[in-house]
Order: sequence, then structure tokens, then C-alpha cells
Amino acid sequence: MRIRPFEPTDAQGVASLWQYWFRGKTRVPDPGLVELVRRMYVEYPGADPEVRPLVAEEEGGKLLGFLGVTAMPVLVDGQERTLAGLFPSVVDPEAPTTVAAFLLRKFLAGPQAFTFSDGGHVKFERIWELLGGSVAQMQSLRWVKVFRPGAVGLGAAAGRSGAMRALAPLLGPVVRGGDAAARRAARSRLTSRPPAGYRSETLTPAALARHAPELLGGARLRPRYDEAHVAWQFGQMARIVEQGDFRARLVRHGEDVVGWYVYYLKRGGVCRLFDLEADPRHLDAVVGQLFAEADEDGAGALMGRMEPRLRGPMNRHGALVHNGGSLLMVHSKDPSLVTDALLGRLAFSRLQGENWYWWAINSRVVP
Repeated sequence: MRIRPFEPTDAQGVASLWQYWFRGKTRVPDPGLVELVRRMYVEYPGADPEVRPLVAEEEGGKLLGFLGVTAMPVLVDGQERTLAGLFPSVVDPEAPTTVAAFLLRKFLAGPQAFTFSDGGHVKFERIWELLGGSVAQMQSLRWVKVFRPGAVGLGAAAGRSGAMRALAPLLGPVVRGGDAAARRAARSRLTSRPPAGYRSETLTPAALARHAPELLGGARLRPRYDEAHVAWQFGQMARIVEQGDFRARLVRHGEDVVGWYVYYLKRGGVCRLFDLEADPRHLDAVVGQLFAEADEDGAGALMGRMEPRLRGPMNRHGALVHNGGSLLMVHSKDPSLVTDALLGRLAFSRLQGENWYWWAINSRVVP
């Protein structure tokens, strides 16, 4: 077996593995999936020639496994380094499962300053820890703010059952009436009002690149955002329409920029947050602005990754804590960076990981 960097000619083979494991146990990939592999690992504007995806192959060239990697320049203690986000490895069903461990061990020995996976599965937890990594326990939890519980329940049932999907239009008015009654009875738990003096506007790629240093400058590790890279990623995320309307919002207090958030708005459904940053003095209000906006626009619930800094605001705003979902796994040759990651002192988010494009792989029609 040979492990080498991914090449553009590997896209078809990688898409075949993704098709098998994530889209129905067939080996002929959706053409959109092949194109997605190319976009993420060939056209990706943050590509680092020293930190690349890896493939494992037999002597004859058959693809045995793949480890997806997206790299991004970051500042660590003021020095430019590389952050690597990992897509959990996929292995040919006829290949030994140890291929995944070999790929991971090879990659973790690379030059990147910090590696993380936001889509970690419990079956990889032991391997990750044996290779020197850690699982961020708090950040592997989810917070959930519920606005319309009936709509969320109906959507979940329709997603699992064809019969319920057919009945959903008929049940919709009843569910909406029940939600309205519940929101009147439990207004403090199921509704959100905007904080006084704050407003949100469109977060442009240029604004994100411009304001990131001032809002994230206190973090020991922070992304070095480039306007072109952010524009590319926002464009890619907007294509994943099954998750809802893509929204990137900048928050101001008066004329001062105090934070931003990036999420999908799915009316009546579960909306996923991918990034929330704020001046610590305004964090509670930025959370409140996010919740009020999602509530006003009809969200069923809003969900995001729990972090140490969010425990207090989420409690005050009536969010629940949920222990389902994927793990956040972190690794660095510098143990102090791992410690800071576990304590929530590093400024990286799901925008830098693989979690956002997983939803493209998982969509009914690959965007």
C-alpha cells in the first residue's frame, strides 16, 4: 500500500467512495459528487501545497482510502501557520479498516500547526486519541433554541416517513395553531426579542476580512481571512439550498461593529449555525440578535456547537443542551494549543472545517 497526496485525477475514485458510504451503497457516483470533490480539493482557494488531502492505493493503483483536507492560513502567536480541517477518512469496503488509521497517522505528522475535525464519529474516537489527539467534550455538545416545537416535530416525522410526508400539508395548519398557542403560553422560552440598540446587516466577504483582526485579535490562533476565499466559500454554502436560505450577518451597536453570525434559515425547520463571533462585551446581545432574527423569520429551532464562552448566554436566552451529533476532535504537536482549544481560547469555527460541505454531500441533489 502507498499513501500519497491527492491529485485531480483521483476525483472520480473519491466520489465513488463517498457515493458508497453516504449515498446508498452504490459505486457509480452522482456526477455532481465528482464535481464537488473537484471544487473542494482542486479549486479550493485556501489550498496549501504542503498540507494536502491524502489517498491510499494498492500497487496496481486501486484507490483504497481517502482523507479529505481543507487548509487555511492562520496566525498563531502572531506567526503565519496553517490550520487543517479533516473530513473523516473513507475506505474501500473491501480494504482493511486499518487503512483509515494509516492515512490519519501520516497526515498528523505533517507541518500544519493545528488539525481538527468537526464531524468526528465515536468509532474514530479511540484511534484519534491513540494518535495523540483529543476530543473537545464541551464543543461536542449542541445548544438548541426552540421557537416552534410542533413544526420541528412534523418536519422530523416527514423526513423519516413517506406517509407523514404526504400528510404534512394537511397537518400543517393544526401544527401552526398549536405552535402559536405554545408560544403565547411559554413566551419567555419560545420567543426572542431583539436587544435594544443593536441591528444586523449583510456580512460581506470584504467586511469579514476587514473586521476579523479586531474581533478575533485576542485569540492565540485565528484565521487570516482573505476576501476572495470568503466570497468563494459563501458562494458554495449558498448553493446548499436544502439547508435553507444562507445568511451571513454583521451586528452593529450604534455604528460600532460588535460581531457576526453565519447560518441557514429554514422556516419551520432546524436551522444550523456555522459561526458566531463577538466582542466579549457584546456577546450576549449578539446571541440575542441572532435568536430574534431567526424567530422573526419563522425558524423552527436554531442549533449550534456549544463552546465555553456560550454557556452563560445560551442559558440566559433559554437554549437547551443536546449531546447528539458529531464530535469535535483536535490535534497539535504543541500541547498548549490543544489545551487552549479545549478551553475555547482559539478562534476557529465550522467555517474552517468539513461540516459545512458535508451537507452538500448529503443532499438529495448535490449542488
